[in-house]
Amino acid sequence: MINKELIELQKGCTATCVVILDEDSNALDSKVVINATAMDKDVLTIFKEKIATNEELDYIIISNIDMVNEEIQNKFYGIVKDREFYGYKLPSDTVIVLTVENREGLKNISPELYNLCVVSF
Repeated sequence: MINKELIELQKGCTATCVVILDEDSNALDSKVVINATAMDKDVLTIFKEKIATNEELDYIIISNIDMVNEEIQNKFYGIVKDREFYGYKLPSDTVIVLTVENREGLKNISPELYNLCVVSF
């Protein structure tokens, strides 16, 4: 079950993200979803068109982070740590949310990225 209060506490925190179950992502309003398997050019397009220009965006959800390898996860590590992608910055109060299929999926998150995570289930 999602702990929405814990997620809300992450607003304004830099270099942090929240991990939730994939099925719980529907409970979050005002969000942009990026599948972890998305190519860099697709992520860049999403940042240009939907994220960097939207000051009222509450959540950026990176779904299925547990389904990609560490090399791909490192791309998202940079987004979490620096709160930007190729010069396009996240709004200051936007919470970065990673989703996993189940509790076992936590084991598949790279150690570097996991150190920036707050687990909210």
